[in-house]
Amino acid sequence: MNKIAIIGISGSGKTTLSRRLAEKTHLPLFHMDRLFWRGNWQAVPEAEYWLQHQELLTNDKWIIEGYVDEKMSDRLQKADQIIYLDYPGIFCAWRLILRWLKHRKVSRPEMTKEALDEFLPKFWWMVLWRGERNDIELALKHIDRQKVMRTRSPRELEF
Repeated sequence: MNKIAIIGISGSGKTTLSRRLAEKTHLPLFHMDRLFWRGNWQAVPEAEYWLQHQELLTNDKWIIEGYVDEKMSDRLQKADQIIYLDYPGIFCAWRLILRWLKHRKVSRPEMTKEALDEFLPKFWWMVLWRGERNDIELALKHIDRQKVMRTRSPRELEF
């Protein structure tokens, strides 16, 4: 396995899992949030983002963690293994609160330095009312299910 995509809704633990997996496998790790967000939660221009995304996919080895929707399904097509952290929204919302408490004054390592965690209503809607989950399900629609490892609990991934 040289190409691993880690997907899930906000707060599911994609970053934590990807770091642990990168340590074990020595595969290069890429965080989609770092490509997508500039300081102050401003998105990079779409053309710039897509160019960087496509460039990442040309590498022979990678772990890419982050949001995915139907437009980004090429990442899933090229992955040897997809790990889908399909956890309940309330569980992920709790993790978002903990993450916010930890990083509200200091940016997370996987983010640009100016992107401090905020309580954004948009994120709460996506996590609790399936906005992101619907996007993920659409992205997985035409993917070979043999390469998808769908987990419903962090305990399923203990290693």
